[in-house]
Amino acid sequence: MLKAPCEELVRYVLPALRGVLVTYMYTERKMKQMDIAKLMGVSQSAVSRYINMERGLYRKLVEQVPGLRGILEDAVAKLERGEEISLCDICNRMREEGLLDKAIEVVEELKRARSERGGSQL
Repeated sequence: MLKAPCEELVRYVLPALRGVLVTYMYTERKMKQMDIAKLMGVSQSAVSRYINMERGLYRKLVEQVPGLRGILEDAVAKLERGEEISLCDICNRMREEGLLDKAIEVVEELKRARSERGGSQL
């Protein structure tokens, strides 16, 4: 099957990153869901689903890709300062630092593990 790397990225990696960002802002920075929603450009309902692990299931990739947490923390700091940042900016930085392929590889491993467990969350 012919698949572009961006397909895996958009379907699995970016939602996981968004979930980590939302959860970090909510738990570590003690931000309100509405404030997070405004910063992230998503609905409050989407923020709630990320917090409750109903979206962005492959978050363990952040633990398994050294350097990724720092990129996400930098992104949150920029958002809090009112600077514009997009998931494309995060993706480009991951590519520049050689983390993009590793993130996709980790997601593939997590998908296999999830499949073996019968679809339970990771």
